[in-house]
This record gives sequence, structure tokens and C-alpha cells, in this order.
Amino acid sequence: MWLGAPLEQLPTPALTLDQATMRRNAERMRERCQALGLRLRPHVKTHKTLEGAELATGGTRRGIVVSTLAEARFFAAGGFDDILYAYPLPGGRLEECVALAQHLQAFQLLLDTPQALALLRQRPLPAGKRWLVWLKLDCGNGRAGVRPTDPSAMSLARAIAEEAPEEVTLVGVYAHCGDTYGCRDVPAIQAIARATTAAVLDFVTALRQAGVPCPQASVGSTPSCSHPVPEMAQLTELHPGNYLFYDLQQTLLGSCHPEEVAIRVLTRVIGHYPHRNQLLVDCGWAALSLHGWDKAPMGCAAIEGHPQLRLVGLTQEHGQVEAVDGQLDFERFPLGSILALIPFHACATAAMHPVYYVHAEGKVVELWRPVRGW
Repeated sequence: MWLGAPLEQLPTPALTLDQATMRRNAERMRERCQALGLRLRPHVKTHKTLEGAELATGGTRRGIVVSTLAEARFFAAGGFDDILYAYPLPGGRLEECVALAQHLQAFQLLLDTPQALALLRQRPLPAGKRWLVWLKLDCGNGRAGVRPTDPSAMSLARAIAEEAPEEVTLVGVYAHCGDTYGCRDVPAIQAIARATTAAVLDFVTALRQAGVPCPQASVGSTPSCSHPVPEMAQLTELHPGNYLFYDLQQTLLGSCHPEEVAIRVLTRVIGHYPHRNQLLVDCGWAALSLHGWDKAPMGCAAIEGHPQLRLVGLTQEHGQVEAVDGQLDFERFPLGSILALIPFHACATAAMHPVYYVHAEGKVVELWRPVRGW
């Protein structure tokens, strides 16, 4: 219905994506990985779309990371393969993993506990198939994973590789540089990337010295991969995700320049309230993540082209806009006029929208429909 429509005709709030910007972002990340001699395994959790993954993989449709089993099924049905489910194995959903492993050439899992390995051993795959397992390392992010300096990490890696090689294969080790999101500048991001890379490589070296084969080593996060350090060339792959869209958070971190942010949420002015010096817009927290509200001077979104305006309040379907200083010029923003919001967090905001309007030269050229659920 909306293909070919000018952006100003879209129903709001509307999530829009600049096609040319996304293509450049995808190309630059591929070039960074090529320069390091690494494989790019893009994470698809930000956009959750076939079109976005097609763009990120350069059309190969192989080698992606997902965060949910719903994503894994969606991309498998869409013709993608070599899919890594980068989430601790959910024991109650093992049969779903079995179905994916049987359907795909390479469905891969993360483990970080002996109990998860025992679950796989209790449900071996049919003849000719083995569970393909990555060991998740926690190199300072403090989420999932086993610490590489913990003796149990070596024991678990050996168990994955050696307990039942006809049933389970150790593919490699995987670490997420999520702690880069607490940084304030590129040098700090690169310091974490360097430390994470060193920790992963030291662990892989220790494994190989102990006679445990570990073919792959993967590190990722959009901040660390947007400014990769030379040491990363000793890994085998990188797995960033947000970079296709980027967002206000990535701009503030230094991952990208403002012109590299592809995502906007369009919203219309629906009310003038001079007595409180506010505009009312039709975008609330149901269409714009509150993440960042207390982390950035402009809150959870910047208003493009209007640095004198600030989003000061959100309820479910309403947003309140004020002047940073002084009185609002209401005549500049008549009822029905459109403002473009640059979200602080693209992943969280995209998760709120059933369709993304991809545009070129001011008109909608594609409609991307993301997978939902878990």
C-alpha cells in the first residue's frame, strides 16, 4: 500500500530507514573485516528481517547470529543457513533446536555450563548430524559466559570437544564486548576490544596447547567492530549487529558519524499548548524506546534538524516537546507537521514496529517486516 509513497504521507509514528545509508554501513563493515582477513557474521537482532540480513551478508545468506529461536526459524525458512543461536541453551526448548539442527546444514549453539552439555548428550541428533557448539566466554561483560581464567572453562571446553565427538563438536569460542557500551570515547572502546581479544586468544592458545582443537574465535559488538584494533586479525570472525542502522547511542560513543544513522521515527504534531510551552506529538513509548532517557542530554531521542527542541515526556501514545531555552515558536510547527526522531537505541525501538519503511529520495521503496516473538 505504501510503496512509492512520499515519507510525509506515512501514518505516524513510522519507523523509516534510509536505504543508501544502510547499504554504505553494510559495505563499510564488510570492508573492515576484509582488511583484517576476518569473516563477518552479522547479528540480526536489531532489524530481524530477511532483507536486512541479505544486505548484511552481501547476499550470501550464510553466517548470521540470532538471539531467539523465533529468529532462527524465520531465517531458516527464508533460505539462510550457518545460523548461530547466540543465547544460553534453553533446556525446555531443546526439541526446537533439534528441528533446526535437522533442517539446516549448520545450526549452532552456545553453551556455558556442563548442565547444558548434558542436555545435548541426552538428545543426540540422527546419524550424520552432530551438535555444533560454541563455548561462550565472559571477558568482562558480566552477562552470559564462563570466565576464560576460570579452570572450569578449560574443563568445559575439553568436555565439549572430547566426551562424545560423534555427537558434539566444539566449533569455537565466542565473546561479546558489551562492556564497550559503558565507554565515553573510541580509545576506551578499543582498550576493551584489545583486552577481550587478548583474553579470547590466550584461552584458544591454552586449549590448543592442551590438545583441545578450537577452530574458531569470534568477538563482537558494534562499538568494537566499528573501530577494530589490529589484534583482532588473529581471530576468525566478528559479529556486530546494530551497525546496519546505528543510532544516537552509537553516535555518542563514537562508533559512527551522525550522517551514518539510518533510522528515524517520524511523528506528527497533534497539539499546541502555549500555557505550558509544549508541543504534543503522536509518538509515545509504544513506538520509541525509553532507553537512554537518563543517559544522554537529549534523552531517548534527538529531534533531527531542531537542536532547540527536546522530547521531555512520553506516555503510551503521546510525546511532549519543549524548547531547550525560551518560548516555542508554534507557527514553525503547525498541526500535522512532521518531526523526525533519532532514537537513542535502534534495537529496542525497532522491536516496537511491525513494519519498517525503507526510503530513497524521499519515497518508500521497500517494506521490511520483522519477525517477532521468542
